[in-house]
Amino acid sequence: MAVNALLAFDHDHQIIQASLDVIFNTHRPETRQKNLAGELAYGACRQMITLDYLIKKHSHRNMRHIDPVVRQILRIGLYQMIYLSGTPDFAAVNEAVDQAKKCSGRGADKFVNALLRSVQRDIEGPINQTDQNRLRAILWLDQHTGCQFKSDFLPDPAKNPDKFFSLAYAHPLWLIERWRKRYDQEKVRNLCLTHNARPPLTLRINSLQVRPAEYAEKLARANIRAITKDQAIQLIDRTSPEQLPGYNQGWFTVQDVTAMKAVNILNPHPGDNVLDLCAAPGGKTTQLAESMNNTGHIVACDVNDQKLARIRENCWRLGISIVQTNLAQDLPAGDDQTGLFDAVLVDAPCSNTGVMARRAEVRHRLKPIHLNRLADLQIQLLNQAANLVRKGGRILYSTCSIEPAENELLVQKFLQSNDSFKLVSEKIYFPEIQKISEYDAPASLSDPQKPHYQLWQDGGYTALLYQG
Repeated sequence: MAVNALLAFDHDHQIIQASLDVIFNTHRPETRQKNLAGELAYGACRQMITLDYLIKKHSHRNMRHIDPVVRQILRIGLYQMIYLSGTPDFAAVNEAVDQAKKCSGRGADKFVNALLRSVQRDIEGPINQTDQNRLRAILWLDQHTGCQFKSDFLPDPAKNPDKFFSLAYAHPLWLIERWRKRYDQEKVRNLCLTHNARPPLTLRINSLQVRPAEYAEKLARANIRAITKDQAIQLIDRTSPEQLPGYNQGWFTVQDVTAMKAVNILNPHPGDNVLDLCAAPGGKTTQLAESMNNTGHIVACDVNDQKLARIRENCWRLGISIVQTNLAQDLPAGDDQTGLFDAVLVDAPCSNTGVMARRAEVRHRLKPIHLNRLADLQIQLLNQAANLVRKGGRILYSTCSIEPAENELLVQKFLQSNDSFKLVSEKIYFPEIQKISEYDAPASLSDPQKPHYQLWQDGGYTALLYQG
């Protein structure tokens, strides 16, 4: 399943989760198999730059001359050997060889076996302390745990730090170059390691239906471990939203804590007339409605009706009745003097550089030119919002990017040509994993011997603008 999902991504540019959903619907695997397939596919995608570098180091073949199916098998086999401590090396190698026998041409199994055995012989074992003299021999699984090799196979960080970071932490070179101009090495390392982790499922509790404390109790009664923080509940155990208590009753929506901040900062009031300019799939739209106690009026816009249908489905499940969906091109032009809305949310399409852990494909698709194109679209959306908000109203601009060109620099550009607006507040959020000790957690999770229970935060940006 993981091989096929990666193959569809490599060959047809398919989203990995979309491919997995089709595979799961066809073959109906058990939950455990689904979870493992997702871990292998997403993990290999996240670490692909590093895994391909290892393949090149241990093979005389050019990557373009390796059969596409064999490439995926090798990536997954190496991912298991290096990054999944629960999989014995022999099991990873044997499974990869069996896959090669079934899926590819003559001799593929011998090639896969030889390459994986070569890497296996070079692996020294797990470590949990940084050896500054052996940085070129370590691939890090998280902040404290790494896999050490016998050979110093990575580029010299003293001579070529950008290339070292790119290959050691599986991020595109051009993005590492940008970050290293803005941040110190430890900040870049933390960004990369957070992007390489698999984020947990975080729920926003529907305040129209249930309180967070009540829902946390329902999860505890179902033996589902979770961490509660304000309106958010983060699950410790892997599961699908549809299997959780209250999904059909609309008790929650899947949404990260950073994504929740935009609506909280905009602070819509019951009875307001609000526009969500880039609304699909509706997470922030429904949060707006919940914040307004389902009174007032919300217009949710996007570029096609298929996306709007998802918003309508989410509203129906959550018991929300104040949302009207509109195609973006059908919005009225607005008027500079009167405006149409008390508040406008512009959750703009962006590079997703703050959520690369959730969108593993981004690091392979995103190119520098895309940032310029996105900035052009983002400024258009802000200008459109400016014509649709009433005098005395407010705009909340947000992205899930950490790039200044899409965030603070873009807002500055907007303000220079829209002097009736004032910047009230702005904040950049970096993706991070915060210590559990800072948050309320069930007593069963407070054991100091279990430090791996932590709260996840995606990256992003918010700017609140006031129409004076």
